[in-house]
Amino acid sequence: MKNAPLAPSHRAVVAVTRLATTMSRDRARVDAARAATETREDAARVVAELLASASRRRRGASVKARTLARDVRWKRATHAVTCETIKSARVIRALFADVGGALGTLATTNSNGTETRRNDDDDDDAWTRRGEAYVRAYETLFGNGKHLHRWRGGVGCETVRANEEALRDALERAKTREGAATASALVAKMSSRSTSVARYSRTARVNTLKMTVEEAMRAFREDGYECAIDGLVDTLLVFPAGTDLHAHEMVTKGAVVLQGRASCLPAVALAPERGWACVDGCAAPGNKTTQLAAMVGREGGVHAFDADARRLKRLKENAAKTGSQGIIRAKCQDFLTVDPENDAYASVRALLLDPSCSGSGTEVNRGDIMLRDALADEDDDSEVDAHDVERVEKLATFQKSVLTHAFKFPEVQRISYSTCSVHVEENEQVVRDVLDAAKERGFGLMRALPKWHRRGYVIDGLSESDARCLIRADPVEDDMEGFFVAIFERDVELTRSKGLNLPPANPNAALADATKTKKKRPTIDAANARPVYAASSKKKSKGGKPTPLFR
Repeated sequence: MKNAPLAPSHRAVVAVTRLATTMSRDRARVDAARAATETREDAARVVAELLASASRRRRGASVKARTLARDVRWKRATHAVTCETIKSARVIRALFADVGGALGTLATTNSNGTETRRNDDDDDDAWTRRGEAYVRAYETLFGNGKHLHRWRGGVGCETVRANEEALRDALERAKTREGAATASALVAKMSSRSTSVARYSRTARVNTLKMTVEEAMRAFREDGYECAIDGLVDTLLVFPAGTDLHAHEMVTKGAVVLQGRASCLPAVALAPERGWACVDGCAAPGNKTTQLAAMVGREGGVHAFDADARRLKRLKENAAKTGSQGIIRAKCQDFLTVDPENDAYASVRALLLDPSCSGSGTEVNRGDIMLRDALADEDDDSEVDAHDVERVEKLATFQKSVLTHAFKFPEVQRISYSTCSVHVEENEQVVRDVLDAAKERGFGLMRALPKWHRRGYVIDGLSESDARCLIRADPVEDDMEGFFVAIFERDVELTRSKGLNLPPANPNAALADATKTKKKRPTIDAANARPVYAASSKKKSKGGKPTPLFR
């Protein structure tokens, strides 16, 4: 029996439903294509920035920092495409050189593995072309290529697109030459170890100013996340590597702070007591500052210094987000210019220093370093060039000056010195070289984080007992970036006031009290005000009157 024909009203409903379904599918396809294009655009820009940093041998940001920037639209996808492009960079460079022509110019490097400088090679357009070319080549040869035709791009994209067939032929020749059955096998064979981004556990610090660790852990587990409390930092939750928490409500509202395990160590080792006043000498962007604020509580305080106004603005934003703005007093000032004898710091008992360093402990995740290695000649065995050695020496000199200055604060009982460097020159040697200055002020080394297994190195002038007071984190073996921490301590009896009768610890409260005690200007009773005529040396105009001033 044939189905009865639909009534006109029913046919209209079916037609509208089908149209809505078709439109929904079309919209989803358009959204997916746009997301893919925007991801590739942002990845190309990140790779271009990393290539420029590698060439200029300036310290670049980590891949994570670049791909999580505010202007990156699809952060997780952009991070993945950027990492895969870096991993494939050595192969892509070889294929560009094999094809030659316009692509060949993008493959030229000098003996240090950085792009050769030509007249136009050090401008932004040149790096943009390279970034586009490398990402386009990755997507064409090794990626899924979905919606790739939608990405028009600029000159870099067009160069790869025009040479696509030649690149595929070059890929087949390279696979045959290297004995690789697949493109991915070729990448694995030709890529060096340092072009693989480390996969550390995701860690998030609970902001105890807003919630307890137990409350945060329960909320995450109810949302389906797997997490546990860290064994060393009791306010830190540990998640499987790759867990994405950036959009989670507790993170966006500042109840939980995305902070690496290594970054948490200096404040935990410093261990300021609740109610103490602290100084963060090199504070921005503020993760350690807000960590200190949570540790000392609202009855305590943190003086935060940073000479970079832009970075300090970010610190203030982080303080407001975490609810610690009433505890932290941020000031745009170089710590070395802060007067330790100023009464404003008379209550400071703990001082955290995390000064500028080489960042060598983060190189496993530094995009510029990975690209420099990927694009280096295979027979280039140089590890550190003269420029790097000179830079580390200058940094060590600065680090020692910062530490020596910190010893001058009269009420300070503990000082934390940390770097994200693995170089002895910035770590054990700095500690050794300031020990005499420390002892003159009554400071000695304190055994930091006794439960931690990895300690400092014994060097000339630094005894084994001193080295065992220091802690190190290995970027390969310890599930965190490379880090170093030293704690200097002196007995409270050696401080100026012996811990007695100190001013209020919270710098904002102290400032408010000082404002209240200022002499108030007398109020004016308008009814009894009498005019007082101002004296003037100018000749009065005819018929003019002097201006009255009321008292």
